[in-house]
Formats: sequence, C-alpha cells, structure tokens
Amino acid sequence: MKSFIYIFILTLGMISCNSDNDISLGEVEFIAKYSATITVGGIVGIMERTFEIGEIYKATDKEEDTITIRIAEHSELNDDCPNSSCYQEFLEVPMAFLKFVD
Repeated sequence: MKSFIYIFILTLGMISCNSDNDISLGEVEFIAKYSATITVGGIVGIMERTFEIGEIYKATDKEEDTITIRIAEHSELNDDCPNSSCYQEFLEVPMAFLKFVD
C-alpha cells in the first residue's frame, strides 16, 4: 500500500510539471510606433528596437496599464543560447500602443 501511495504522488508530480508555458491572452497589434531597449545577446548585447504600426505579437499578461508581449521564442536561431537569459523573451508595453486583434 505504501508503494502505491509513492507511485501515486510521483505520477501527480510528473503530471503537474507542464513544460508548455505558452500562455497566451490572444494577439495584439501595435497601433503606434514604440521604441524600447532590448537584450539581444546577454548583458552586453542591447539595442534600441522600434516596433512599427501593424506588427502583431502574442500577449502573455495584462496589467492595469501595460500588456506583456512575447518578442522572442526559442528556435534554431538561438540554439546556442541555453536559456532566455541570452535574449529578451518578453516586453511590457503601455496599453496605449496596442490593441487586441480579433
């Protein structure tokens, strides 16, 4: 009986560890130009990035006056980078620059 409980707890633990953290609130579109400093190659690699009107991104979180968007995803291009500390994955943007796409 004790081993059944251990197996049950282990199974529940494995089920609850979900690696799919692609939580999306939908897509958002820039309705005005927005510039931000983003990380592109670790701490040293920063650049100014201007988001143009009409660019569409996935929204991952919504605050009172900001929306967090996903600006980078893991792909073959960033395979040499072991995790997202080498590049900036999310960006908080004021809601005045975005609208939700239907």
